[in-house]
Amino acid sequence: MRLSVQGLLPVFLFLSPLVSVAQSAKVSSVEKVANGIWMAQTAATSTASWFLVGDEVVAVDAGGDAETGKALLAKIQETAGKPVRYLIVTHAHGDHGGGAGPFAAAGAEVICHENGAPGLAPIVAQSGKAKAGLLAFSERIALFGGTRRVAIYFLGPAHSASDIFVLLPDDKVFFSGDVALGKRAPYMQSPDVDPRGWENILTRLSQLDVEKVVPGHGTLANKQAITDTLAYIKLVNGLAGMLVTEKTSENLIEARLRRPDSGIGGAAITPEFLANIRAAMRAESQKPAPTPAAAQKKPPAGKKG
Repeated sequence: MRLSVQGLLPVFLFLSPLVSVAQSAKVSSVEKVANGIWMAQTAATSTASWFLVGDEVVAVDAGGDAETGKALLAKIQETAGKPVRYLIVTHAHGDHGGGAGPFAAAGAEVICHENGAPGLAPIVAQSGKAKAGLLAFSERIALFGGTRRVAIYFLGPAHSASDIFVLLPDDKVFFSGDVALGKRAPYMQSPDVDPRGWENILTRLSQLDVEKVVPGHGTLANKQAITDTLAYIKLVNGLAGMLVTEKTSENLIEARLRRPDSGIGGAAITPEFLANIRAAMRAESQKPAPTPAAAQKKPPAGKKG
């Protein structure tokens, strides 16, 4: 039998009022995105979201630690008033999946991409009270409940090797994880980043019919967040490719970008921008060399092939 947060929360508050104050600092700025859909900012600067599907809740991301996960469960109870059936983790970085343990302990099944499962499985199991398991998929999953449809899918590595997206097609709401952000520069320095894959995926996502984008960091946005992030990634990838081709050393990157022929346009050369370019250069340099086409074999002289 699934354990509901509604039964646990009052007991927890009576036993530990000081902890509840600490939890409230872990989650702030709860915002209603649309009817039955909410998002909140966490202390780790990542966002977390949840929405109603029938008589249950589906949550998206869980913050950076167990205390944040507990605080999110409390906010979900305050706003939606229903048990959490699923927690979708958009990728296996700690600021998004670190709070998954309390969700699992409260009865939620955790959904992630199979590339993120090795990192998330210990978090889900760490409390020793998980009532459901970890559901890892390879391409896509669909959820149905009441009048709301939910599409969860993987398009390939981008910000990480395990990025997944959540689309509510009837609501035209899209949960983008860290692949498209609201008024923030993307972070391209993850060890499992794929800058070229990221660019290709954003190009595909730009075709979506959506009106609201709930990013993994930053504020609630519209479809422009996808367009803006794509423009940034394309610029970084283009510059990284140029610098690799020219064999520019890392200590000369900034000087090269300040030349009139750099193609940088009006972009500000900030430390974060330079760090993203260096990361994209490393990824570009590590790409396998193209395999030369096999030479066509000609039939021996005097014979027809």
